Amino acid sequence: MYKKALIAFMVAMSLLGSQAYTAVAESDFAVGDEWAFGIEINLMEEFQSDIDELEGNITELMESEEAEMVKNASGLELKSFALNNEAILGFYYTGEVVDDFDQMVHMRTQQSFYSHTVLGTTFTTMLPGEGEHNLLLKITCEGEYDEENEECGEDDEDAKIELLDNNTGEPLILEEVNTVIGGSMHYVAKITQDTWWTEDTHELSRTELTLELGAAGGITIKNVPNITRNGASILEAGEQATFECEDGDQIEFDYVNDGHEDCYHGDDEPKDEDGDGSTDQTFECNNGDTYPLDYVNDDIWHCEDGEDEGETGYIDPFSVCDENDEEQSASCYETIEHKLETAVFEMEADISLHLAVDFGDNPMNAIDLPLEENKYWEGELDRITISGDLGGKIDVKKPELSICPDNDCDQLPEMEELYSGLTEAIDELHNNESFSVTVDRDNDGLPDVITQWDDLFPMYVPETWMDQIFQEILEQIACEDDESAQEGEECDETAEEEFERLNLRIENNRFAFGPYSLHEIEDYEPLPYAFETGEKETATASDGTEYEGYQVFPTGRCSENNPNRNDDDCNEEDEENDREDDEDERDDDDEGIDDEIIGGRSGHDGDHEDDCHSEEEEDNIFCGSEVIWFHNAETGHPAYINMDMPNLREDGYTVEMMPIESSVAKAQVDANADAENPEKTTLIEFDSDEAEALADESELPGFGIMAAGASLLFVSRRFRK
Repeated sequence: MYKKALIAFMVAMSLLGSQAYTAVAESDFAVGDEWAFGIEINLMEEFQSDIDELEGNITELMESEEAEMVKNASGLELKSFALNNEAILGFYYTGEVVDDFDQMVHMRTQQSFYSHTVLGTTFTTMLPGEGEHNLLLKITCEGEYDEENEECGEDDEDAKIELLDNNTGEPLILEEVNTVIGGSMHYVAKITQDTWWTEDTHELSRTELTLELGAAGGITIKNVPNITRNGASILEAGEQATFECEDGDQIEFDYVNDGHEDCYHGDDEPKDEDGDGSTDQTFECNNGDTYPLDYVNDDIWHCEDGEDEGETGYIDPFSVCDENDEEQSASCYETIEHKLETAVFEMEADISLHLAVDFGDNPMNAIDLPLEENKYWEGELDRITISGDLGGKIDVKKPELSICPDNDCDQLPEMEELYSGLTEAIDELHNNESFSVTVDRDNDGLPDVITQWDDLFPMYVPETWMDQIFQEILEQIACEDDESAQEGEECDETAEEEFERLNLRIENNRFAFGPYSLHEIEDYEPLPYAFETGEKETATASDGTEYEGYQVFPTGRCSENNPNRNDDDCNEEDEENDREDDEDERDDDDEGIDDEIIGGRSGHDGDHEDDCHSEEEEDNIFCGSEVIWFHNAETGHPAYINMDMPNLREDGYTVEMMPIESSVAKAQVDANADAENPEKTTLIEFDSDEAEALADESELPGFGIMAAGASLLFVSRRFRK
């Protein structure tokens, strides 16, 4: 298993290296030569019509008669808004010749993918300041009052509506509030490969591969109005009263005792079962009192809270009013609490893997120029030295919440209790003889005391891995299986020696190993490798340019293109592989390395369409996707890249990358594809000092940016008469 994993690793390295090397041509590239491909896709273009419609609806609301009435009556106003949305995908490939000394050509290639999505909406409004407000809603009839119909004039202009401060009798003092509601998601993947090639034989002597992944995201709610009365939203309407039938169905309460049977068994209507005009059906009040069902909806309260008339205890805003018949006016009162809610959550994570492989004085023939179709070549590696490191971090920013005291969530009792519990748990693990873990940022050999958010984040992976964990890994590799090791059966006697040579360690919060000379293992045998080309391929770009070239694939000695293929041996190998595959499926064991990785071209010739309909792949939008590199048949230089993604959307999606200026590609990658700082597209910025501390009893999220305006519209319509 160990050797299979190494072979598969070498094949992957060779494939990546071959892509880089096809740009070398006949070693006539000069130091400083560069080439690049790339494209950026604006995903928002597909949603632009919906965004335009939304902007139109908000603009229409701002310019409506109702909005003008609210502004004239109270000064409350939605002054402006902006929908700041962006969603982009970027694919870029760059290459350059770095230097060419000591008979070696040093090349560097980089493949970058990034995705940035930012959705943000900003509003500027005029609202009363934070705190408690005693409001006076005054409605005065300035036209001719119709006493019979209790109506003022013939249109809205005959009634004057004012929303005032009841303490002063003056208009409300309003403040300009900037509200932001949004979120973001960022993803970056980058592969950087440095390769060194012999100038005379075009063979790969050394390669270094760095894989970087980064992600960031967040949700922002900033200065969202939360207008409440009696602890509930001013927009929170009372629940509609319902009546429950015998079979459990719910009907509107107004349907009870209306002369029509709406329940299946008719139990919403009184029944004269005795024939004497009486009914045994009753309605039970909340306090347990009961009344005949024909008392329900008779416009008289029999229950003390009016449940028999469909009352739910909800009182409309501005329900307490004084009427002045002489002035033909009404003054209604309400007390509200206004708070500006804030909730900002942000996090980011990155991980990177670096591997270095040196083939010594016997480089690998990863490319065999000139390229020809269906060409096969092979070799063996008798010297391999590998080293590498792995690490990353998770950084979760301390939330910015209006419910926290002084806007510092570390002061919440719940957070202090959490920190205390974490400190105790880590202390127990630190003193555990069988499994020791320590959070020790100051390197004093003792577990840290966690008292605040910054004691936890950023959290590095790994934070501290102890020697016994490495030893466990070694035992898994050295012994036949875990079961035999536990039974004390014979294991690899060189395990301890190999473990020391592998040199597993922690350096700068990263898991590192090597340099490890694989060829110095006692029973080491040269590792075979093989490559082949496919048919000559052609493609026509959208601008009409035609490209042709070859793909280079890792393969095995059983390839049909191998002129020395041994059919008998390969048939036996295929049968053995089939048996192993069956066992893997039965055991559902993912630990092994399938031999198909290094045999033939099954990974390229197989039918992937059926695989995309399996349960495991049905949600994978990239299933069935294919990336084809077209290398110039004469020079080997990458000339055109085509990505076919049939499942990315209903009608499929094809992305083509033609040559572009290297400076353009590098600028895009620098701006958008930094895995250590993936949040590169920021459309909304905040000043955290702007957030004021609010009472910790407030609820999140707020009840909407138009809460004040909408509530005023509600009461103005109610008191139009």
